Amino acid sequence: MGKWVSATEKRSFLKWFLDNQQLKRKEARKVIEFIIHHFHILENAQFTEKIMLDRKTIVISSVGSDEPGFVYYFQQRKSEEVPTAIGDLMMNPSEKVNLIFHFRGKMENYRYLQLIEQPAIENIKQYAQFQKYEKEVNDLIEKISLDYEIALVKKQIDEALDQKDEELFKSLTGRLKELDVKSERIIGVAPSLP
Repeated sequence: MGKWVSATEKRSFLKWFLDNQQLKRKEARKVIEFIIHHFHILENAQFTEKIMLDRKTIVISSVGSDEPGFVYYFQQRKSEEVPTAIGDLMMNPSEKVNLIFHFRGKMENYRYLQLIEQPAIENIKQYAQFQKYEKEVNDLIEKISLDYEIALVKKQIDEALDQKDEELFKSLTGRLKELDVKSERIIGVAPSLP
């Protein structure tokens, strides 16, 4: 299902998280420490980004996150009580448990990224793709706006010619050249003809 991650790597991240993040719910520290000190639980812990209702899931957030400080999902239920999670982990140390951590900069944190299952990596790739699409769309919108402005300036140039207004004509052709250069830079298309 997921990639294999050693208990040492998991323990190392959990210790780093405790040392470097301020938890929203201070008592959530007890859950992390409990997991660190119990090898069987650590072995069966899996880092993920998805809540799976058919598997125990512990969600812990730091102060910089918008997510709730502590949530424990088990048997199709949800609890925000730390003792419930610890008690269940004590009673069933060999059951698989998912761990989800929310903290500022987690998608750039190599310690975290090496632990999470593949779907989260796919989310990162998808996010990067959406950023690329966003840039392309913004460039296209800017290009369309420029094309509209170019058409408007061309119309004004025609009117200036009809009125035999040489000063306005020169000013507008200069503006048209600026817009053409700007249009070229956005998408790399050939300049419009006057």
